[in-house]
Amino acid sequence: MTQTAILIETTADSPSDSAAEPVALRLLALLPVHAVVWTIAAWLSRGNLDTQGDMVENYVWGIEWQAGYAKHPPLFAWITALWFRVFPHIDIAYFALSALNAMIGLLGIVALAGRFLPRRLAVVAGLAMAVSPLYSNLAIKFNANAVLLSVWPWTAYFFVRFMQTGGWRSALALGALAGAAVLGKYFSVVLLVALLVALFVRPVWRTRLLGWQSLLVAGAGLVILLPHVHWLVTHHFQTFGYAEQRTRGSTFLTAIGRYCIYTLAQIGYLLPSFGFVVLLVDKARLQAPKRMALNYVRPSTCPDLWWLALGPLMMVGAIAVAARTQMASVWGMAQWFALAPLWLVTLQHASVSLRVERAVRVLIVYWLLVLAGAAVAGYAGVRRNTDDAAEPRAELSAAANAIWKQRTGKADVPIVSGAVHEAQSFAFYTGRHTRYWDMASPQATPWLRVDDVQRQGALIICPGDDSRCNAEATALSVAQPVSLDIGKRAWGMTLPLRHYHLYLLPPALDDRWSIRQYIPRYGRLESQ
Repeated sequence: MTQTAILIETTADSPSDSAAEPVALRLLALLPVHAVVWTIAAWLSRGNLDTQGDMVENYVWGIEWQAGYAKHPPLFAWITALWFRVFPHIDIAYFALSALNAMIGLLGIVALAGRFLPRRLAVVAGLAMAVSPLYSNLAIKFNANAVLLSVWPWTAYFFVRFMQTGGWRSALALGALAGAAVLGKYFSVVLLVALLVALFVRPVWRTRLLGWQSLLVAGAGLVILLPHVHWLVTHHFQTFGYAEQRTRGSTFLTAIGRYCIYTLAQIGYLLPSFGFVVLLVDKARLQAPKRMALNYVRPSTCPDLWWLALGPLMMVGAIAVAARTQMASVWGMAQWFALAPLWLVTLQHASVSLRVERAVRVLIVYWLLVLAGAAVAGYAGVRRNTDDAAEPRAELSAAANAIWKQRTGKADVPIVSGAVHEAQSFAFYTGRHTRYWDMASPQATPWLRVDDVQRQGALIICPGDDSRCNAEATALSVAQPVSLDIGKRAWGMTLPLRHYHLYLLPPALDDRWSIRQYIPRYGRLESQ
């Protein structure tokens, strides 16, 4: 163990830190408040869950309880399905899930920081990351990227705990969480490689490889991953094809340029957290930023944390440049779990004191600005009639469900299809066990076959101007579609009506439609 680590552990066990326990608890209570603020802010600013449709896609995947899906491994879809077995199918409940996921990740940062810092400073590390867009605005769209916010910090925590103690419980937890990280998104290989590199470059940590406990790490990870590995083999590695589509690269120089842009985006995401820590500095406020920034190139203060903080970024660069792949800045949103702890260790090593109680006032100002900005953004979106604000997804779902009941006499729609966002939104908002079938790319929803649609019946929803969707629906149903004009009210304003076509496919054989006429003509998956 390094000299710095010994000093920090002694400090953490000191009587002064025990006296500061109430301070740490009061600061920790700010994280649930932060989650509530961002739940309300998302509800104020957004007229729908997300314009890309990731969140309703999570839901329709999750209710099928598959070991894998066409685009991604299953963890975030399972979490979504579990959540909505308890909570109502409304936007604010989904935003609460997103905020809770981010809060769990922030608690993981606090736990990780606690291995190197006194408790009150460990909590400050979590609060500092809370104000970053990574754990706030970007985290509200719960998807394959956002789920890593909660998994990666806890994986790193149990990695450090295992390295420091060698305990078998830590080994099992590390293996299970490493497996869960891969089930969240294959990008988690970056984290695992970074942890492996950190293990080899730190001599004290390297000795853990020789212990029998390391077998528990591998065994636990394998147990978690086995069902998905079986699914991959059974489905001919379908998700790998999608990942290749999303990461297809070009030239070596282009890959380097994209990595530079990626890194600059990460710096931008981290600036609010950096500023938060600086605002808490009691004295030497001009020296503190310099010391924090210089520590990026001077790992000697706390090498353990340095490798955890910057290792993932280096691994991303090495893999992306070698594979000449495209990159999105949000892919790295979970990788900064150790950076705020590293800043605080640097300041503590330099004897720079922090007024941690100032964090309450800073966050109150931040929350007020967030809520005010969210209200302005939501109102402005309605005034401009943007798709995010004006698209009547919930209203369309309610109206379409009522028409189905009226025309068929059946309470529930067994299967829904059509335009992806509208159909998946219908399944989410009705909350009546409606399953989604992708009629354009049936291989994306293998849990339903064409004969299931014929036997059970289905509702197809298409925007009036979506010629592709209407052509596919016409190939299924010879009956005339039901035309529907529907809009929504928001912020006291009535938004323009939008035009839709509903195609009702009655269950069992019926002369109003013929399944034999259907031939899927489109095989492209929408991007997430």
